[in-house]
Amino acid sequence: MFKQMRVVFLKELKCIFRDKKTFIIGLLVPLLLLPGILFITDFAMKNSQKVENIRIGISSKENCFYSFMNAQKGIEIVDVDDVNKALNTGQIFCYVDIYEDADQRMLDRQDYLKDFYKKEDNSVNSVMTSNIFFTYVNFFQENLSSELTGENVASNAEELNKRLSKDITDEVQNYIDEQTKSIDLSSIYFNMLVPLMLIMYSCVGTFGTAAELSAGEKERGTLEALLSTGADRTAIIMGKLLATTVLGMLTGICATFGLWGYLKISSNKDVQISAVETLTLLVITLFTAMLFAAINLTIGVYSKSYKEAQTYFTPVIVISLVPTLFAYNMDLANISLPYLSVPILNVVCIIKEVFGSAVNFAHLGIVLGWMIVYIAIALFMMQRLFKKEDVLFRL
Repeated sequence: MFKQMRVVFLKELKCIFRDKKTFIIGLLVPLLLLPGILFITDFAMKNSQKVENIRIGISSKENCFYSFMNAQKGIEIVDVDDVNKALNTGQIFCYVDIYEDADQRMLDRQDYLKDFYKKEDNSVNSVMTSNIFFTYVNFFQENLSSELTGENVASNAEELNKRLSKDITDEVQNYIDEQTKSIDLSSIYFNMLVPLMLIMYSCVGTFGTAAELSAGEKERGTLEALLSTGADRTAIIMGKLLATTVLGMLTGICATFGLWGYLKISSNKDVQISAVETLTLLVITLFTAMLFAAINLTIGVYSKSYKEAQTYFTPVIVISLVPTLFAYNMDLANISLPYLSVPILNVVCIIKEVFGSAVNFAHLGIVLGWMIVYIAIALFMMQRLFKKEDVLFRL
């Protein structure tokens, strides 16, 4: 049986490698596309966090708050007639409705801000602008409190205005940089995008080969010739599975090395992986590729034609990405046995541990054990279908 399996495996590999252009493109795309997407997303996210100048509107000018804001290099105060129109068109991002007697209210320790309006589009730029604006407001409040307490207390509005009309943009900017670094959007999207892409490539890398070695052979009539050789059908199945897994694994390796290259030359220094973590990633990629190879071959054996198999493959990739989205907000401390038992979700858990530099080899062992079970189930189903003549030869 093993000799027959080896013959089938080598025969299928020869067929796969025969079309060199398709093979090379199949490897180059994951090698270059993943780091390319990460670089573009990283660039877009970092630019979205840069707010050069915050355009705001203030209802009243004769007060300390206006003087303080007007003194800041990072703030541009815009005169507007229609607040809603100005917000909707992006003329301003924020508008502050302030009491006419704001200075006296400050001296009396009363609330001087009547209302606040912001652009309601939930874009990153709008959210960042609002957060930065309120940072300025908090700094103003701190300065106001210090001027109204202690030994040298401002006695009137004119004196208070003079003391508060100072530029503290650099101090605010340093605070903002520290805050945005602690909630780095590039790390957030990285933890979601990378597992999704690695799962997708492990799945997609086996699509074409699985369809070609199953439904494609049925459609061309070459499967009958293979069966007529008298080779054991289990050996044929295992040979096709290993050949499909090889291509899926190569695609996964290329995606992994593309990711490794991105980490080496990118500005995202918070995410790095060691040699052990890289090896863990390759091992889990191998088993993931084998699982998808078994599933896709089973679908291909059931399908009447290559085109029908491709139609069935589309929902597979969509369903496989759902666990990736489910595990997006999962904390490493919350990974438990139920999560390690669900197919694909368990793979995502291991990938998250890799990029969190918290690889748990007990978890890895549990996941690999479950993957073997799922692969065995898919193989059993494929073997049952492969022994049914009405399934193999229905066109």
